Amino acid sequence: MECCQLALSTMDLSRTHWWYQRALGFLAAGERRYRDAPQFAAVPDLPDAALDVWCLVGRQPFMQVEMFEFTRPRMRPRREGWRRSDIGYAGFGVQVPDFDRALDRISRTSGELLSDPVGPIGDRRVCLFDPDGVLVELMERHPLPAALTAEAHADAPAICSVTLVVPDLERAARFWVDVLGCVETAPNAVHEPEHESLWGLSGARRETAVVRSGTVLLELVQYQGPMSRRRRAGYLISDQGILNVAFGTTNADEFERAYARAVAHGFRGHTAPWTVQDVATVVYLTDPQGFSVECLHVQPHALARMGFIANTTAEGGVSERAGDSVREVSHGTHTNARSETNGDARAALVSHT
Repeated sequence: MECCQLALSTMDLSRTHWWYQRALGFLAAGERRYRDAPQFAAVPDLPDAALDVWCLVGRQPFMQVEMFEFTRPRMRPRREGWRRSDIGYAGFGVQVPDFDRALDRISRTSGELLSDPVGPIGDRRVCLFDPDGVLVELMERHPLPAALTAEAHADAPAICSVTLVVPDLERAARFWVDVLGCVETAPNAVHEPEHESLWGLSGARRETAVVRSGTVLLELVQYQGPMSRRRRAGYLISDQGILNVAFGTTNADEFERAYARAVAHGFRGHTAPWTVQDVATVVYLTDPQGFSVECLHVQPHALARMGFIANTTAEGGVSERAGDSVREVSHGTHTNARSETNGDARAALVSHT
């Protein structure tokens, strides 16, 4: 399986979904759905769950940004005075095909860069916060130059890295390699020490490990100075910010082998893998340091309804709006008047959050 999803918990789904399209160039995918049923709490180990979810895709064929807005449990805003050295999912990198055009798009949508771009032409970088305070790094060059050979939308961005700040680097690396099957690569594959200035931590002392999954690099960082602050008491993955990443496949046997490997290493889902017939199967794992990871199998014919394929117009172009909205509640599944069959909406009962 490979990294196929970055999940974000947002205070205003419509606003943030629009911003990622207008400012960064991502494409709307699938339907905006409301979910309210016991399964949506049990699978990710939440005390309760009612939420809206909506997806975006970029240039990678099997990679999505999945956005949530929770009404239950009540979302807690991002920590006051958050720093990139705080424990947790710390940010992600986006490679853009046209760096100058990307900067222009950001300026037109009230985006504010944290510094001037650094690096030579062809290898420039700059950081900014999204509307929910998530750290986004724009990269002119992909850290894996040969990673994007089969591009779905050549003008769209690609998620190339996700950074996790961890309390124990060696323990974290063993989980991502031994349990999830990532491949170790050079510790400076994503960042050099001087890049700490991009998010205001010039001179920071840290150790890194980088692992690869598909076209995405997972960067694990342990800071020695400044000292990392642990998550707040009562942390839930529904809190504002990066929720988790998902590892997925369209091959059922590959999913079964991956989950069996996790179980063999002592990791089980919060529930048994949850399957919606002919659509998808999902299970959530939590690593020894509290990081959530989703494991996902999607039937190939269900990729569009699961938000892995950009919405298209009747003429075959890319649509910027989502499809018909769907409401999923504990007593049944309801679609709006334009939905023709309850069977179509039934697919949404899988929570691949």
